[in-house]
Amino acid sequence: MPDLRRAGATLISLVVSGVLLVVLYRSLDIHLVGQALLRADPVWLIMSIGMILPITVLRAIRFFRVAPPGSLPGVGEALRLTLAATALNVFAPAKSGDLIKSYFVAKRSETSAGVAVAIIVYERLSDLFALIAWCLLGWVVGRPQVPGLPSFFWVLLAVLAVASGVLISSARVAVWLRGFVARTFPHRRLKRFRRLAYGWPDLLQMLRGRRRWIVSYSLFLWLVHLVQIWLFTVTLSVDVPFTIVASLSAVALMAGQLPFTIAGLGTRDVVLVLLLSRYVPSEPAAAMGVLISTRNLLPPLLGLPVMWPYLSLAVGDARKWWSTMEQTG
Repeated sequence: MPDLRRAGATLISLVVSGVLLVVLYRSLDIHLVGQALLRADPVWLIMSIGMILPITVLRAIRFFRVAPPGSLPGVGEALRLTLAATALNVFAPAKSGDLIKSYFVAKRSETSAGVAVAIIVYERLSDLFALIAWCLLGWVVGRPQVPGLPSFFWVLLAVLAVASGVLISSARVAVWLRGFVARTFPHRRLKRFRRLAYGWPDLLQMLRGRRRWIVSYSLFLWLVHLVQIWLFTVTLSVDVPFTIVASLSAVALMAGQLPFTIAGLGTRDVVLVLLLSRYVPSEPAAAMGVLISTRNLLPPLLGLPVMWPYLSLAVGDARKWWSTMEQTG
């Protein structure tokens, strides 16, 4: 039954992505989109897409630093697990492929399941905090004009950034959260959620001084992400200030994280075209969306030929692990 639900969720994501892309490209001149891609500067194209490789390595380094000491033999293993998770995320809904990293952290050390899962959530919250921070800084400096976007949207983003920052930095809030979840969600079906809440303060205690390093590193990591996206505008000969690109593309990237589509396809493209409508014609903006899609599609393609046997074994073991958790939880 769980496999059937996952297959259904993947199918729904594929359908939603397809519908959004059809609706978008029916409103555009697809030939102009193609021409924008064909006119792309080949040197900048190679440089901008090539940044995917160092970004993936940077992500692996952060994962290695967040994981408990001794749970991973080195950055190379962290990189392999990052590639495996990236490949699984193409097919798994809501980026649940990242749980493969949790499994190996727990398997290779005495790390509890709650802490192992908390590691993945901690990385995502660090990403969210860093991405919103750069988004808001770009908004403050560049003041992008987006028709129809209410001003309180930026206030909501600021609130979300503060909430994320508190969760990844405050041990006291983590302890309070554990007690709140224990009192408020006692139902057996929510035991995975409770396990995460129980592991959260343990993870923050384990990280200690590394928390500041991880936050700073995440800010640097997402600055590199946004520089890459700005280089896509240079590749397409579109003149948009970096602050505008950083702010609006960050919003599009966040929209692409919603668990409705495959690798953000469709959602991210539509939002990007709408947000950049005052700065970029729709067709070059759509071409920019195509280039951004390579960020989520190339790493799995690069990893699958080498990693597929490893992924097959890992997924099978992970299913047994979650089954054991269900029986013992």
